[in-house]
Amino acid sequence: MEPHVNLAFSVRATPGGYAVLLGAGVSIAAGMPSAWDVQQDLIRSVAAAEGFTEIGDPHTWYKERFNSTATYDDLLARLANTPYERQALLQSYFEPSEEDREEGRKQPTDAHRAIARLVTAGLVRIVLTTNFDRLMETALREEGVEPTVVATPDDATGLAPLHTLKCLVVHVHGDYLNPTSMLNTPEELEKYAPSVDKLLDRIFSDYGLVISGWSAKWDPALRSALSRCPSRIFTSYWTDTRELPEEAQDLLIRRGAVFVQADADFFFTRVADAVAALADTDRQHPASIAVAVASAKRALSGVGLAINLHDTLRRETSRIAALPLRSGPWQSSDSNEHSRRLGVLEAEAELLLALVATTAYWGKDETDRWWIHDIEQLGTVSGGGDEALIRLAQAPATMVIYAAGIAALAAERWRTLVRVLSEPQVQHPYKTNTRLPAAALLDPQTTIGHRFDGAEHLHLQLRPVFTNHLMLGETAYRDTWERFEFLRLIVQHDSGEGFDWPHIRGTRYDGYRLAPAIWLKQELDRHGDSHPLLRRGFLNGDAERLHTARKTVQATYAEWARTLPR
Repeated sequence: MEPHVNLAFSVRATPGGYAVLLGAGVSIAAGMPSAWDVQQDLIRSVAAAEGFTEIGDPHTWYKERFNSTATYDDLLARLANTPYERQALLQSYFEPSEEDREEGRKQPTDAHRAIARLVTAGLVRIVLTTNFDRLMETALREEGVEPTVVATPDDATGLAPLHTLKCLVVHVHGDYLNPTSMLNTPEELEKYAPSVDKLLDRIFSDYGLVISGWSAKWDPALRSALSRCPSRIFTSYWTDTRELPEEAQDLLIRRGAVFVQADADFFFTRVADAVAALADTDRQHPASIAVAVASAKRALSGVGLAINLHDTLRRETSRIAALPLRSGPWQSSDSNEHSRRLGVLEAEAELLLALVATTAYWGKDETDRWWIHDIEQLGTVSGGGDEALIRLAQAPATMVIYAAGIAALAAERWRTLVRVLSEPQVQHPYKTNTRLPAAALLDPQTTIGHRFDGAEHLHLQLRPVFTNHLMLGETAYRDTWERFEFLRLIVQHDSGEGFDWPHIRGTRYDGYRLAPAIWLKQELDRHGDSHPLLRRGFLNGDAERLHTARKTVQATYAEWARTLPR
C-alpha cells in the first residue's frame, strides 16, 4: 500500500500512538523566515544602529565587532530594552500583517491543518516543532483544540503524563513569545536542558514518529535524542521533497523509518483524507449484526444466555459514550466536519441500535433497565462552541430513543413506550437547573439535522433495523415511525418546547391532517380513559391533557402547511 494509507491504518488502530516532528521546511512553505534569516536581519539592524551600512556576512561582522557569536539573547538585548519591546520586535517576523493575510503568507499550511484534523479525531496528540512560529497552535485553535504548549525547559518540568494530554505542542528550540528560549547557534543547539532531554526520551521511546521538513543537519542535540531512542514499536515515517542528507539517512536507518519523497502538505493531507475515508467505511458487517440480533432473540426467549446480551448492551453503550468526538472539540473550520462526525456516529451505533430495538420489542420490564437509563449518558455532553457540533454529540441518544420507542410501539409494549418518552431526563441547554424528558429535548432536527431534514435522515438510517432485523415490512415501519413521532411531539409540546417539521405524511383534502393524529384519535375514541397509553402513565394518565396536546400539535402543523406555499 501507499505509505500514507499504511500510516492511516496505523493511527486508526493505535489512537495517540504517533507524534509528529516538524522542521523549518514546513514553516518556510508558509512564508515564514527561517531562524537564520531572522538572526541575520537582526544583525543588520544592530549594524545600522552602530552606523555600519556595508557589513558583508552578518555573522562574521558581528563576531569581529563584538568578539562573540550572535545569539538571540544578545541581539535582542542590544535592540530592545524591555521584554515587551523584544517580543514586539520578533512579532513583526512571525505574525502576519494585513498584506500577508491577503496574500496567504504566515498562515497555517495544508500540512498544519491536516495534522490538526488528526488531533481533532483523537489520533495524534503530540506535535514537536523546531520552529519559533505558532502556526501549529493557530491551526489547532481553528479546530477548537487548545493545546498544552512547552516552549521553555521550565515548561517541560512537571508535565502531566503524556497520555492524559489531549494535545501537546513542544517547541524544541523555543518560540518567539519567549525570546530567551530561542536556540539557533551551533553552540546553543549542541545540547538541551535536562528537562527537555527527558521529555524527548519519553516521546521518542514510546511513540511512532512522522518527521517532515527537517534535515537533521544543523541540530546535533535533536539528532542525539533520536539516536538514544531507536524505538521500533511503531513504524516511523520521514517525508521530504529532496533526498535526505547523511545525518538524516543515519537516523532513518537507526529508527527503521520509511522515507516518503513528498512535501508536508501533500503527505499529511493524504493521510488525513485516508483516515476520514476509513472512518466512512468502518461499519459493522451486516452479517455480524444479524448474528448478534439472532443471539439476542434467543436470549430473550429463554433459549440462550441473557447475560451475554446484557454485557454487550453495556459495552456498546459505554464505547459510544466514550468516542473522542463526543468530548469535543466544538469548533471546526471544515464545513464538512458535521457530516463527517455524523457518519462516524452512525457507523459506531449500528450494533447498539439493532440490539436495543430487539430488546425493546421482545424484552420485558427487567430487560428494559439494561438500556433505558443509558439514554441519559448518551444525551449528556459539556463544553461551549459550535452548537451544531455539541448537539450532534447527543445524537446517539436520539437514535436510541427512536429505535426503542418504535420497537416498543410495534410490539404494543405500552409501559416501555411511556418510559422511553418520559423517564430519561437531560439538562435543558438554556434553562439552569431544568431537566426535561430526553425525548422532548433531543429531537432529530436538534441533534442530527444541521443543513438537512434530521427526522427524514434518521428515518432512513433506522429502516434496516426494523425491516431486516425485526421484519416489520416497509409499511409497518412507516406507520409505526409516524405514530411514535407524533407521540414524541406531544411530549415535546407538553414540556413547553417548540418543535420542527416531522417526517410524517399528511393529507390536505379537509385541512392538513397528520396520519398518526387520525390514528391516535381513533384509538382514544375506541378505548377512552382505559387506553393502555393512559393506564401506563402517558402524560400522567390525564386524558384531557392528552386530547388538548393532540389537538394543539395537529393545529400547529395545519397552520404550517397552510402558510408553507407562501
